[in-house]
Amino acid sequence: MSTFRLTEEQLHTVNAVIQKSDNVLVHNCLTRTAQESKLFPILPYLDLVMIDTYYRYPDLLRKVAAVMSPEDLGHRVREVSTTFSRITSWSTLAYYLNGRALLIRNGLLRPEDNLEDLWFMVDFHQRLMRTYFRAGGNLWALDAGDISPVHEERTLQVFEADAYEADDELRTAAMRFAAAATQYNFLVHCESRSGLSSTGPYQLGGQLLLSTRDFLNMTECGLAWMDGIGQDIGYANLTMTVITDGVGMEITDWGTPYTTPEAYQDKVVGVGLYTSDVLTDRYLPVGMGSREELVAEFDRLTKAIHGATRQLYSRFSSMDATQMVEAGMATYLRAPVDLAMIAGVYDAADWDFVDDRTRRLWDLYNEEYAYDAYVDKFASLGGLRGGQSEYYLHPITYAVWRRSGMQGDLPQPGRSGEFVPADVLRSHDYSLRVNPGGLSDSRGTWSLPPKSGAITVAAGALSQDELNERARSLDTPLLQSPWRYIDEAAVKWRFDDPDADALYRYTQERSRLIAGRGASLKRADIDAARRAAGERPWSELAAARAAASVPEEVLS
Repeated sequence: MSTFRLTEEQLHTVNAVIQKSDNVLVHNCLTRTAQESKLFPILPYLDLVMIDTYYRYPDLLRKVAAVMSPEDLGHRVREVSTTFSRITSWSTLAYYLNGRALLIRNGLLRPEDNLEDLWFMVDFHQRLMRTYFRAGGNLWALDAGDISPVHEERTLQVFEADAYEADDELRTAAMRFAAAATQYNFLVHCESRSGLSSTGPYQLGGQLLLSTRDFLNMTECGLAWMDGIGQDIGYANLTMTVITDGVGMEITDWGTPYTTPEAYQDKVVGVGLYTSDVLTDRYLPVGMGSREELVAEFDRLTKAIHGATRQLYSRFSSMDATQMVEAGMATYLRAPVDLAMIAGVYDAADWDFVDDRTRRLWDLYNEEYAYDAYVDKFASLGGLRGGQSEYYLHPITYAVWRRSGMQGDLPQPGRSGEFVPADVLRSHDYSLRVNPGGLSDSRGTWSLPPKSGAITVAAGALSQDELNERARSLDTPLLQSPWRYIDEAAVKWRFDDPDADALYRYTQERSRLIAGRGASLKRADIDAARRAAGERPWSELAAARAAASVPEEVLS
């Protein structure tokens, strides 16, 4: 039996995180673009899945934490691209907190209920995020001015060195792939951005920026409706590295890149392509043997994606309205699912249903009510249950009001999240867990066909049992001492440490231009490696572009 009692330190930590999550959510709701769905009932599935995560996430993640610490998981997801990404790392906690807030607003929950669950979720998430984003030091892109650096120098050096200069043919092939992959991936995830992510930007000097674009769950994966879809694509996860010249870029907590100018394609000067997944500890090059091979691979992938898109539309057309809501919910619920796969404890039966307690609200969250509830809770911050003191100013809505020229009245004194009242420390009158008996207390159904196909990783198409077995047996030196503790700050002062050198060589092992160069490598060495291969350093390419853009009358 649990003897948990919330401490004052924990209380203040929880409330500070609730406010930070609230700031990120409201900022992105009010300032970012949206893509409207004409196929899926997005608002019903969005509101319902948040409630579902409240009932299910704590025990799903306790199962993971029993095998791997949040720090171990953070080290793993930082090294590669998985479906635990910039957006899903945010949403793993945000969905749970949003579900809590919706239930409070519905009168089905008190702010002081299930505090052991709440503390577990906050503590697990914060520990994981601090490790995941150790390179940048900011857990939230909002705190970093809407940039999202994840990768460390040793990985970025490989991306910079090995990217191919984008002539018209390669640029066209890469941008066609990106456009097709974005729209297809949006469809895969029930017209949401859950499978799209970006990191960066990272500076390469001058006005050159490097960023990464992730396209996740592109073929058979844990999503039941992807069985048999996209097998010609051949990769579940693809990461495109993009080097731009003269482009400003933001990458938000929702993993979305926004560029200035918006049409930036002619400013793409370099690209690369990789795959990775829950069973890899480094990026694996795709089509990177030559520029011609990369062009051909982009073209092949684009053609395969077009075919998979037709397959997927056909499959979705056979779903009824209930199944489409369930599919959308499954997409969002699985935000942290790759953590279970990394830990080797993934069981589709834990994930593939709608909790009975959520199902009781099904008729309430129709499209009309769900839309109003979403806008009320996340944008306008209205209603008595969401209201705060009459003196309260929400930092994000107030900032938007100021930037709008102070038009109209001040925003309502509302908050999306709901603080834990401090007086719980006097009486400790609160429930501890939403599921006192653990995972077995969460029961439910869904009407979607069960998952029967394989899960695609770089090692091949695996069954659930095979995936778990390989995950449990994966022994990567990146998780072990001394490499675990060698970050950029360590290399800055001790680049000549033999352990640091070995770590860099391990990361460089599959590089086409800098394999075996070690930790002493600097940008000048990367430039020299590119020249030796007959390829221009990025700074020289940028200088040539700048010279070519100067009008002839200025030169004369």
